[in-house]
Amino acid sequence: MKKNASILGLTTLLALSPLPTHAAEAPLLHPMFQDHGVLQRGAPIKVWGDAKPGESVTVTLGDAKATAKAGKDGAWQAILPAQKAGGPFTLTAKTASAEQSATDVLVGDVYLCSGQSNMEMQVRRSLDAWNETGTRANQPLMRYLNVERDTATTPKRQFGKPVSWQPISPKNVGDMSAVCYFFGREMRKLEDVPVGLINSAWGGSTIEAWTGAEALRKQDGYEKPLSFLARYDRDVIDGVRGFTDSWVDWWRPLGKGDLWLETYGQGEGWREAPATFRPWESWGVPELAAYNGLVWMRTTITLTEAQAKGAAALRLGPIDDLDITWVNGTAVGSLYGPGDPRRYRLPPGTLKAGANTITIAILDGYGDGGLYGSAEAQAVELADGSLLTLATPWQYQPTPVDTSRAPQAPWGTVNGLSTIHNAMLAPIGPYGVRAALWYQGESNAAQPQKYKALLTGLMGDWRRQFGADLPFLVVQLPEWGYPSDKPVESNWAALRESQRAAVAADPKAGLAVALGVGDWYDIHPANKQIVAKRLVRAAQKLLRGEAVTGSGPLPAAVTRSGDTVSVRFTDIDGKLGALGYHRPLGFELCGEAAGSCRFIDATLSGDTVTLPVGNGPAVRVRYCWADSPVCNLYDGARLPAGPFEAVVK
Repeated sequence: MKKNASILGLTTLLALSPLPTHAAEAPLLHPMFQDHGVLQRGAPIKVWGDAKPGESVTVTLGDAKATAKAGKDGAWQAILPAQKAGGPFTLTAKTASAEQSATDVLVGDVYLCSGQSNMEMQVRRSLDAWNETGTRANQPLMRYLNVERDTATTPKRQFGKPVSWQPISPKNVGDMSAVCYFFGREMRKLEDVPVGLINSAWGGSTIEAWTGAEALRKQDGYEKPLSFLARYDRDVIDGVRGFTDSWVDWWRPLGKGDLWLETYGQGEGWREAPATFRPWESWGVPELAAYNGLVWMRTTITLTEAQAKGAAALRLGPIDDLDITWVNGTAVGSLYGPGDPRRYRLPPGTLKAGANTITIAILDGYGDGGLYGSAEAQAVELADGSLLTLATPWQYQPTPVDTSRAPQAPWGTVNGLSTIHNAMLAPIGPYGVRAALWYQGESNAAQPQKYKALLTGLMGDWRRQFGADLPFLVVQLPEWGYPSDKPVESNWAALRESQRAAVAADPKAGLAVALGVGDWYDIHPANKQIVAKRLVRAAQKLLRGEAVTGSGPLPAAVTRSGDTVSVRFTDIDGKLGALGYHRPLGFELCGEAAGSCRFIDATLSGDTVTLPVGNGPAVRVRYCWADSPVCNLYDGARLPAGPFEAVVK
């Protein structure tokens, strides 16, 4: 990228600190427009950046030209006419005082890839990684931009961490999103045009973290925590205290006592923790060996009057997953950030001369939990930067209670409200994209019934940024966990149903059914190539208008006639068949109540599956309903019939 001297001088600054929001310090071209980038073909191209207030900006791309004027805040946006696929071009923005160019820019198709760890998972961890990272990764007409993990309490116009476009090659493909890369590669086989891939994903993230605050306010139950987020943005301590009050309102009816008000050495049920800081699963305490839940921990530190007055912050090291922290009964911080080090600012008067009690409620929902790091990581930080280590042994108290409804701080990393959206999506701006790919849901499986509305809200929210006609290609969750030999109530199955229903209700969305490529023992299945090919199949129908089935066979009608229930399928490529067995597996008939389902010996004829009712109820039909269902209905293209629940008519 070519820049004038003032822009070159800025580069080092931008690498060390968040990009400024506007004005003279920001680059003339927004960081989305850099060397090796890809611009979306067939639609007007929006280009933007920052200049001196009131300056005229001229933008050129090959022979195309557009002009704009910077506003009072220095922000400007120009719109170039739509271009055909091609390149390389030089994109240039010029004012009377500055000029900036991006070279080797292509025009083709741009795809935005987002979600949690299964979208983030790299090519080097996928099947056949040895070959996938070899010569077949020489893809000079494919370009990749990765948005680094970041959060913010309000939407940002600039990225907090540097981004860049990279031509894809064996040297760098291994660290790229496998689903994103394989999808782009397969699309290039259908359409010989340049492909740009924007990957903005974060493992463990919830859908709420990717949705803007205004969209979340339209959903039930988010207004109050969003008010805490707004207070936190204005004043961290005020926000923390507002949230902690709501957490205390949840805790007190449990009747376990106000443990944060006890001083070190007081109260019953406290035990001394091991001196080494490791996950509590490794402490050798039987009740914590596989414990996911709430554990209280506390310690104490004795300070002089000068030390108490000079304290600036409390350092606790990494905590997994969520903590609420009090000092002398005063809330000072809370964060959901598995393994993220905690550093909480201490307002004047929090500490006192003499003994000070530090109490933490730690909530772990999956895998390892507890207070990590070394003893040196936990300290009181003084104003001059010196540290007073928390040397007194920690005490702990497990408290096994139902935490499914416990409030969580809305400014968390992977589970915040709008926080990832603000830092990793909003800065992309109105960049032209052909479609968005969404692979997420594992972190929302605890409340699957909410997911249909949340996914519908996210799609609408992103369309306000990228255009009302933005298509979405959604990956339905694959199987995970050991199969059951009897019907079960499954949150993962219910979440798949919410995904299916949200996509079915949206004419600009397509679904990729991922059953058959999951792994009983690994939540991150390695076969990302098949996931990408099923996304491409959905794209062929949604984006290209091809006369193909999109996600596989779909239930068209569920009806009862006498002693049988019939399920008729549509969207069948070729012939419907039961793979590996003489009849379809995985069909259930159910009553209205949970736990009333039973497996049925189904039969298949043409496009219809028939279920004998027998002596049980037949109010609902479920198919493929489990975390790891065993089901075998496929069509001639080897696309599976997706899981569903339907009322019998």
